[in-house]
Amino acid sequence: MTRRRVAIVPTYFVPLIIVFVVVFSSAVFLDQKIESPAAVILAPKLVPLPPTTQLSAEVFRVFDINTGDVVVSVGAEKVVPIASVTKLFAAAELVSTFDLQATTTIEWADVIGGGEAGKLMYGKQYSYQDLLFPLLIESSNDAATTLVRATSGALLEQMNTHARALGATSTTFSDASGLSDNNVSTARDLQLLLTDAYVHEPHVFDISTLTQYIGPYSGWRNNNLIAGYSGYRGGKHGYTTAANRTLVAVFDEQIHGHVYRLGYIILGSDDLKADFEKLRQFINTSATPG
Repeated sequence: MTRRRVAIVPTYFVPLIIVFVVVFSSAVFLDQKIESPAAVILAPKLVPLPPTTQLSAEVFRVFDINTGDVVVSVGAEKVVPIASVTKLFAAAELVSTFDLQATTTIEWADVIGGGEAGKLMYGKQYSYQDLLFPLLIESSNDAATTLVRATSGALLEQMNTHARALGATSTTFSDASGLSDNNVSTARDLQLLLTDAYVHEPHVFDISTLTQYIGPYSGWRNNNLIAGYSGYRGGKHGYTTAANRTLVAVFDEQIHGHVYRLGYIILGSDDLKADFEKLRQFINTSATPG
């Protein structure tokens, strides 16, 4: 009987193969856009729900991404700090306005500020595309600082200009990370910003759903606890002392046999995971099509 010979790859080649696959996939990743909201079959309009007082969050809002209809809302016009949800809009502005193949070399000023997430290496060169991953997956303040410096402040300027153009008049971005307490918005404004980003730069949301990603010098793991829930289509969380815990996210929800793509906004939460679970349960058990 002839024995079939099986080719065995030496173990020291395995890491190289993994890196090759990741680098190759990253080259085409941003060209692959997730399903447009318009491609989702429009479900019947949900009847607006009365506010719930079960949450610790001082502001929250749930709305239909496709129609803009608000399902439930509390404190929609209250201006509050938003923390690192800022980074989602920084990423969307970067992708829409700047050349992602442009590069920058990490300076000491980029990595000595508040927060160390991102593991950026001093003296190493990164493309803007590279920096999207630590920005969204690990909420890297260093990546945000680097991008503002690399664009000579134009990224931050464009973020504010875009917000005003959308009618988000109560929104101010003082930095691209959300560390500043002067990064403020309202739930109403964030609905405008979240919808616009999701419609026009959906691949940014795709990045935020990744469990992990291997970059040119190190890897990053997703630290968003909400990202593991079923139906998650992407988003961003945040925390500072002034803002408490914050979230903007998009989920697909099946309600009475219809699939709805809903935007969730939670601001000023003491327990983001608990508040999200309560709000989601409230929507799924109480909402009815009109």
